[in-house]
Amino acid sequence: MIDFERYVPTVLSSLVAKLRANANAFFPQAYGVSLAEWRVLSFLREHEPASAYDIWTNAQLDKAVVSRETASLKKKGLIELTPVRGSARNRTEIRLTSQGVALLDRSLDEILRRHSNLTAGLDAKALESFFRVVAHIEHRIPHMADQTSNAVPAHAPVKRIAKRRPPTGA
Repeated sequence: MIDFERYVPTVLSSLVAKLRANANAFFPQAYGVSLAEWRVLSFLREHEPASAYDIWTNAQLDKAVVSRETASLKKKGLIELTPVRGSARNRTEIRLTSQGVALLDRSLDEILRRHSNLTAGLDAKALESFFRVVAHIEHRIPHMADQTSNAVPAHAPVKRIAKRRPPTGA
């Protein structure tokens, strides 16, 4: 039987879900923006001006999410959209407003504190190992379907369970 406490995809999915839930509770309360909105703002801080296409392809956000969040951020006055003259596809450039920059500036120390709290107890060597493992796993994702030998490695996420008893009354 699969030991889901040691099955890497399940462990990572669970971790991401917990981190996302925590951030989704934090950002609206602390800054009045969603996690996705904050990610769009952060992307723009480094890469503005940007198009919606730039954001969803480079910030690993869904196209619909970027569309919805940019509309919300515009309404909140945190970004501005400027049509690109002569664009055949009605392309717009997205930039931070001074309010958007101020929100990011206000959030920086808190974000760094939260990161520090999350990684407390890990030294630089442990964090480098973590990032190396994550990069390795990301690189291996396309190989998950490769046909390999049937040998089960010593670190396989399996556990033995006692044989099931037949149902009572059988």
